[in-house]
Amino acid sequence: MNKRTQIILGSVLALLVISVIASSALSNYRANRIEAILNPQPSASVEDGVVTLDKMVVTILNGTNREGLSTRLGSRLETFGVFVTKIEQQLLDGNIDIAVHSFKDLPKDLHDDTDIFAVMKRHDPRDAVIGNLVDRRKIGTSSPRRKLQLAKMFPNSEILPIRGNIDTRIQKVRDNEYDATILAMAGLDTMDLGHEINKIMAINELVPAVGQGVIAVQTKKDAEINFLMEQINHLETYQCAMAERQMLKVIDGDCDTAIGSITNVCGTLLTISAWNYENNSSCKVEGLLSDYNALGLAAGSAIK
Repeated sequence: MNKRTQIILGSVLALLVISVIASSALSNYRANRIEAILNPQPSASVEDGVVTLDKMVVTILNGTNREGLSTRLGSRLETFGVFVTKIEQQLLDGNIDIAVHSFKDLPKDLHDDTDIFAVMKRHDPRDAVIGNLVDRRKIGTSSPRRKLQLAKMFPNSEILPIRGNIDTRIQKVRDNEYDATILAMAGLDTMDLGHEINKIMAINELVPAVGQGVIAVQTKKDAEINFLMEQINHLETYQCAMAERQMLKVIDGDCDTAIGSITNVCGTLLTISAWNYENNSSCKVEGLLSDYNALGLAAGSAIK
């Protein structure tokens, strides 16, 4: 057995060392949340950018977040998946055992040798307003989904691109470069920036992105540690997020496609409400939660 993935079973002493790379500015939170579930009370030390816990090594990928990377390369539409792909390559090369991503930033297709084996319980999927969101103002967003929805809500406003991480975008509003910007509640809560929020948009007022508020855990399909994923996987969130992802695949979409979705679970039933803002179509699909993949395919076909 690989020394990096030996497990303590019963009284047999072994070592579990999991390397995690996280794919955004929220990387510390994502890695620590997973670590806390697998190993609730670790001891920790920090040296040279590697957080060493008594049963886990968390490696944070240094550099920029997705927005910063896109700005440097000059094309958001061509680079949305670059950051995820870069981390995925580390996984394939055996340098890490787990990759942690924001679900909504995942490209349509992952490498055939990998898959999403776990997700965390969904955080608040709503969007929040930083600044003064009224008509006849300058609103900053680089999300096509938000842009098209906001244009209908505020037809006399300028909807302008905005770049940078969460702190940078908030500062641009403070500096009056924009009157308002829209950010995900999950990110603001994670970064303890709730005090910056001026308004929380109702989920049916500004419909969230596919997978918004979900943390995804990617591993190789033949990884020895995959049985551990059951310990951290939140099944209901997994089923909802995968249904949304199937829907996105049907329309050949990605994280920059203007698609919004809301999934609700009631007992054994799953409801998917979806909107395609590029062709002004929408649908509502209901069925058994256990049929989540088929429901996602049906929703995608309805709004394609």
